[in-house]
Amino acid sequence: MELAGRIAIVTGAAQGIGAAITRAMASAGARVAAIDRKPDVEQVCAEVRLAGRGHAVPFVFDITDHDAYRNFVEDLVRREGKIDILVNNAAIAIFGSIFEDSLEQWRQIQAVNLEAVYWACKLVVPHMAKQKEGRIVSIASTEAIATEGRMGAYVAAKGALMSFTKSLAVELAPYGILANAIAPGCIHTPMSLIDGVDETETEDFKRWYIGKRKIPLARPGRPEEIAEVVVFLASERCSYMTGHTVVVDGGLTITF
Repeated sequence: MELAGRIAIVTGAAQGIGAAITRAMASAGARVAAIDRKPDVEQVCAEVRLAGRGHAVPFVFDITDHDAYRNFVEDLVRREGKIDILVNNAAIAIFGSIFEDSLEQWRQIQAVNLEAVYWACKLVVPHMAKQKEGRIVSIASTEAIATEGRMGAYVAAKGALMSFTKSLAVELAPYGILANAIAPGCIHTPMSLIDGVDETETEDFKRWYIGKRKIPLARPGRPEEIAEVVVFLASERCSYMTGHTVVVDGGLTITF
């Protein structure tokens, strides 16, 4: 129970990596405030409760609604007295080349994947600073390291998130707050769906990434494998690491 007594926020908690993070942190003893705009987050938290594996409470709202986010944080602090951990996981992706996408899509992706992260930190950091301790973990992507194209807005947001994490780490170190990011590779989640097709199940994926071992471990990752890294970064075991992006990709980005 390495996160016992910790109050944690997890965004994008209704499915995939966010749901796995919610389960893992609750199992590690944290009291998790699980946010998503999809009501499915209620089922995730119910499963945590029914399994007897910790405490997770659902909050259904859109994190791009700045007033709603502010009200949520203020209410959480009133009820729990503190916030120890912020996990910025929520993200959206719209696929299309520079010839196909639109300015509206660009702005939509930045609003969720980057601006909402900034706003969350803006709201939460003052409370962490008061207690001289805190952990911020943001989910980036290996697409920001080695991209396949057709994801300009997403790649830009995730790359900016990695850079923003560095700035946060420097600014917040005097307050005992550590900020790190994780760059997942090909993880089997609902976001694996591209144009209605699960990219991890296509023949091209199986031939290139698995058969030819473009991913040296020859398989897509599981959401739980990202969640375990989040738990470490949010725990006291992570005590001398800040400003870094941990790549969890089965070796994808080390190959050519």
